[in-house]
Amino acid sequence: MSDNEKKKSRSPFKEKESFKSEIKGFLKRFNSIIYSHADRISDYFEMSCFNYIVQYYEDMGFDIKVQNLQKNKYRYKCTTSGNHINFSYFSAKLGTKSNNDIQIHHNLAVESKYEKGIYTTPDITVIKRSTIETRKDFYQGNKTFSYVKNKNLITFAEVKHFTPFPELLFNFIGTVNELKGLEHDIPMNTEPIMHFAPFLMISGKSNAHTDGIRLSLSARYNINIVFDLFGKGLDKNLRIRYQSVEKLNYIEQEEERELKIIEDEDSPF
Repeated sequence: MSDNEKKKSRSPFKEKESFKSEIKGFLKRFNSIIYSHADRISDYFEMSCFNYIVQYYEDMGFDIKVQNLQKNKYRYKCTTSGNHINFSYFSAKLGTKSNNDIQIHHNLAVESKYEKGIYTTPDITVIKRSTIETRKDFYQGNKTFSYVKNKNLITFAEVKHFTPFPELLFNFIGTVNELKGLEHDIPMNTEPIMHFAPFLMISGKSNAHTDGIRLSLSARYNINIVFDLFGKGLDKNLRIRYQSVEKLNYIEQEEERELKIIEDEDSPF
């Protein structure tokens, strides 16, 4: 087989070694190393996107710290199961506002905005500091279920190792609605928010149809959707810089949430 034929037969997706090198380089900046390597390329892609979210907050001026190392190594949580105390995460802080004193977690369950006791697990969550709770009655047996109440969720990101397709994009909007809501009455005096709007990060290239869907959804909702992260490169060519990212347009305060509940209870309908 000629060199040209070998080049043509290579996968268009990034190889594991490339991801390993990228992840090692990221953790080295925080004086850490990876706890264990993954088997699936999709896990490495998810780790890289997680690191990119951390990089976003670093670009925004937050003070970033590694937390909860396991045997002095960073342990990513590449599955929805498992107690959060057994996995590492990042903390980030800027100024004195509670909404800017946060933790960045991997595969942490979040309670629905509309119904207590039901959950979904985004790939990456940004939450208020020290707000994770646990339940012993969620699973059968004594297994611990870790989650965060919806009021303590700041924002989230979903990571998909797929070629974009319509159902994937529309399903993301359903998750946004369940966790953040799609429509908000934004006060006139709202201050600029540092956090990114919910993110959908996809490895594969789009076509004209999915490009059109992305443009339509992004115009209607407070979201971010990015395609072709493999092709553009996670490390150098497509830094998710704060200038190009759609920010959250509103963070509901606890007192506003309580007022809405009272109003709903008083309503005769």
